[in-house]
Amino acid sequence: MQFNKEAHIARMKPAVDKLVNHLQKKGVSFQPNDENLENVILSSAKKTIKISHHSFYRYSGIAVIYSKTSENTFDITEITDEMFLTNYMKPIIEMHFELK
Repeated sequence: MQFNKEAHIARMKPAVDKLVNHLQKKGVSFQPNDENLENVILSSAKKTIKISHHSFYRYSGIAVIYSKTSENTFDITEITDEMFLTNYMKPIIEMHFELK
């Protein structure tokens, strides 16, 4: 099975749109691609950052979190696309742009 970047990005679109809407309300614009590299570009009046598609769209990375409930038992929670963007990427972006 080969990884399909376009299908993966399409699957994440609803969660990405939610994050982008939130950021736009705070004055941060979103560009899904730069010209030559696979980066998303986030810009405000004062700052611009580029984040690789690999990182922003979670091509690989955290997939589950777990907590130990007893000596041999764990509760496992799958990290959804929305959870990843809301709980991981959003705080990083907000910190960079000094959003409150």
